[in-house]
Amino acid sequence: MRQWFKNPARLALVLLVLLFIGSCGTSAGTGTKTPQTEQELKAVWVATVYRLDYPSQATTNAAVLQQEADEILQNCAALGMNAVFLQVRPSADALYPSTLFPWSRYLTGSQTAAPSGGFDPLAYWVDRAHALGLELHAWINPYRITRGGQAEFDTLAPSSPAKLHPDWVIQHEGNFYFDPSLPQVQELVIQGAEELCRNYAIDGIHLDDYFYPGTDFDDSASFAARGSGFSSLGDWRRDNVNQLVQALGTRIHAINPDLSYGISPSGVWADKRSLSQGSNTTGGFESYYASYADSRKWVLEGWIDYICPQIYWYIGHNRMDYETIARWWADTVRGTGVKLYVGMADYMISDDPASPWHGTAALEAQLALNDTLPEVAGAAHFRYQFLVGNPALRALYESRAGQSGTAVPPPPLPAERPRALRLNTWSSEGYIQGSNGKFRPDASLTRGEAVALLARLTVDEAGNPLYTGASGENLFSDVSSDAWYTPYISFAQWAGIAQGYLDGTFRPEQPVSRAELVQLLWSYTEDPAVQNSQPFPDVSLRHWAASSIAYAAEQGWVSGYLDGTFRPDQPVSRAEAVKLINAALGRQSTPTLSISPFSDLPTNHWAYQEICAAAGFCRIGQP
Repeated sequence: MRQWFKNPARLALVLLVLLFIGSCGTSAGTGTKTPQTEQELKAVWVATVYRLDYPSQATTNAAVLQQEADEILQNCAALGMNAVFLQVRPSADALYPSTLFPWSRYLTGSQTAAPSGGFDPLAYWVDRAHALGLELHAWINPYRITRGGQAEFDTLAPSSPAKLHPDWVIQHEGNFYFDPSLPQVQELVIQGAEELCRNYAIDGIHLDDYFYPGTDFDDSASFAARGSGFSSLGDWRRDNVNQLVQALGTRIHAINPDLSYGISPSGVWADKRSLSQGSNTTGGFESYYASYADSRKWVLEGWIDYICPQIYWYIGHNRMDYETIARWWADTVRGTGVKLYVGMADYMISDDPASPWHGTAALEAQLALNDTLPEVAGAAHFRYQFLVGNPALRALYESRAGQSGTAVPPPPLPAERPRALRLNTWSSEGYIQGSNGKFRPDASLTRGEAVALLARLTVDEAGNPLYTGASGENLFSDVSSDAWYTPYISFAQWAGIAQGYLDGTFRPEQPVSRAELVQLLWSYTEDPAVQNSQPFPDVSLRHWAASSIAYAAEQGWVSGYLDGTFRPDQPVSRAEAVKLINAALGRQSTPTLSISPFSDLPTNHWAYQEICAAAGFCRIGQP
């Protein structure tokens, strides 16, 4: 019998593989505000739209929301970061109790559902961030209402400002946005920011690059009614955005003059060939024209405290060179008093040797360049999951944090082990993500990756996650103290999930076999009865996983290969793992995408539907 996993109390995992691995006010979240200092800003964007970073699934369970917030914040501190840009209003919704916006469906699953027990997620994030020495900036999207078109619009809460004021709404390419030209819309956005400042000890208000959604935005009637005095539609649209940017800063600074207020526009304001003051770039997304964001004006007028351009190109790019753009922004902010933070494209890091983003060299070169520019006061990294999910990136930032002495050690594991673990079959959210836009369906899953994801996704009898990143004793001779998977293996030992091999090794880089994965799922059932049947000719009754494989076949989790074999010792591919896990979770799905969500997954791949279901790009049903 293999000595990797054991089953002390009907061990379970949750969705097994997720893919590889100050106060502005005196109400909620009133922990001591992190002082605004002149230290270099090292921020991480934590996205909540589509639950990209938080939460992992829509839930009203306060304990689940707390645990995931703790894990993210602890990881950010361990990576040497000192600020988090938390997306608190991904659309016309809120991750906090608001008098202006309904609850976000990305948080609880419905705009009419609140977290249990009166739990306030934002207050918790603020308090926990400050306890770890992190700033917490509230990231808002000013005009967006939906990402899911008419179907999403129809499900908006009756209290949604979009439902209360349909005359404020314009449809564009199937989705819905507030009309930026309306004074009532500008006032709504500003009052939403004021609500955040009065009620939470946030360190800043942060806007991203979403302003006008396109040049063909259908606001001709608005221009006819309110555009007099402007010679062009573009100038009028830019003025509408400018009014919001200026007024928002004035109003929130009236509440707290020390609040950090900034915007993260697309990296290129305008090409030099379009505007003489522009950068020496060509053919990019010129935000001055494309989204009507006159970000250069915001800096020169001093309407904002910082600008955080998203310079998402590498050094040496033939049309949008990172160094050219970074120096242009440095020249722009010089002497204005407005800080320059650079938005970094961590999400672009690739494992393709032919890519200019291969490994971390391109990113390290950019960070080194930033250090040579006195005007660059810090950087923001997009986004959390890419930092913690990429071992090379994680190692890079942990190393930099260790060198600067800013790493925060995780707390020790509690003495008491959980009594029982469970399999979460109630969630229909996506439980896998690709890496750099790829899925690698035919690659194998390693034991280290599997245990890491088990640790992160294990829950107790009440459905509460247990992994917090806490440290523990490591008993395996081949698991180094600084490996990315070490805390997960420590947790697995503590929880009784893993005990390794008889020779004292864990073999974290070794692939997981098909039998091992089936054995895991089998042991997580409520009453895994012994099976005496032999559904596959290559799995004898004496095989160590014979009973679990027979059970999986009986339940319809596995059907073997076309030749009738199961091949129990063959490494399980990622596609096979997803198919097996979907079956064990009872997932039934219909893809909702006309194109593949991953660049290396053709729509005719045998597991296309299964992978779409696991990634959350399907309509999911339960039998």
